[in-house]
Amino acid sequence: MKVVGRFKASLLWGSRWRYFATCLCAFALASCVAPNRYMGIALLPGAAEPTLQNLAARARAGEKEAQLDLGMRFEEGNGVPQDKARAMKLYRQAASDSGGTVWVYMPSPGNGVKGRVVPVYRGPRQVGLEDARVISKARDRIQHGN
Repeated sequence: MKVVGRFKASLLWGSRWRYFATCLCAFALASCVAPNRYMGIALLPGAAEPTLQNLAARARAGEKEAQLDLGMRFEEGNGVPQDKARAMKLYRQAASDSGGTVWVYMPSPGNGVKGRVVPVYRGPRQVGLEDARVISKARDRIQHGN
């Protein structure tokens, strides 16, 4: 079937519109669900134990002690289902440095403008916890048999 002239343009516009509408719906659904949970813990009032919700909210905000405590809960199954993968992820987050200024490369937008490196401030600098580093390394060795 051969499509010519304005019919071809309208078919192309229709498929682009459907693609855009699908992406918009997917983004809207994801944004409605994602902020209400962290590591599988519901953050809506009354949806889980308040102390657990508080701990999860603090861990999500980047508090290193909360990430370590929540990781231990997941490893032991204390108030949450036992999940060693989530525990390891939280241990790594607690062990890593975060915040401060990072330098990000912005590629050229075109039109003869060169790319450049710009500073991005990511909040106050937080040093990772040594306890979390030790736990994370020990668990990695056990898991990988080293």
